[in-house]
Amino acid sequence: MSAVFHGIEADVRRVWGALRFIDAMSGHTIDSPLRVDLPGARLQRNRSGFFVVTALDDAANLETRRDYENAFDPIPAAPALFLPGTVSDPAGRYLPRRFTLALPRSPLPAAPSETAPLFEAATIILDPTTATALLPTWAALRLSVRRAGAPAAQAAIRVHRTGSEAVLGRGLTDARGEALVAVVGVAQVTPGAEELVVETEIAVDIVVSADTTLPPGALVDPDLLAARPLGAGLSRLIVPRNLASGRIEVMTLTLP
Repeated sequence: MSAVFHGIEADVRRVWGALRFIDAMSGHTIDSPLRVDLPGARLQRNRSGFFVVTALDDAANLETRRDYENAFDPIPAAPALFLPGTVSDPAGRYLPRRFTLALPRSPLPAAPSETAPLFEAATIILDPTTATALLPTWAALRLSVRRAGAPAAQAAIRVHRTGSEAVLGRGLTDARGEALVAVVGVAQVTPGAEELVVETEIAVDIVVSADTTLPPGALVDPDLLAARPLGAGLSRLIVPRNLASGRIEVMTLTLP
């Protein structure tokens, strides 16, 4: 009796990381088609909807990059890279934006109970267009944002509960300066303070931030813009408002 053995060629390499695009309203991974442009990186989408960075086109550090991709224990050092990219939705359900992917991802967790960034996808949140459907119980804002008499495109919007830094809702203006912000999870009835038995509204601050140096048609990273300290090139407006479950507030805001 004779046996025939067939060898299977294996190609095992370390990936650099992955991108996970999140729906701002639901918090779920977006599994519909997206256009992702990340110059300097090769991307492959997996079955979970993540865009995996399988390789880098970094000619200046070719040998170091190959060592990192082909070695596992110990993990070799690799030069820090910051890759700027853009993402857009062919179906027009999400607004386009910029983002930056920092590589390599750390193999060490920030705390013992956390997962190391190397084993988690970098999350990029996409904001909805104004045509997105709302659930009846959601509090929502329909905003028209203007500056210097013109629509303020690519303005980042964050809704905070008054006195808190926690973000209750977020949005981004389109080319017309219009934005939809859903504040999910506002209770229909909450325990009241002092003589009130119940409260049907919550007090919030609407924070609108715009880059005044942005060329027409250019994109921003809304997360960096919203967190940017006030200074040259930044216009910011803070508007107090009361929100209630199931109520849509329509507002026109003018940036300074």
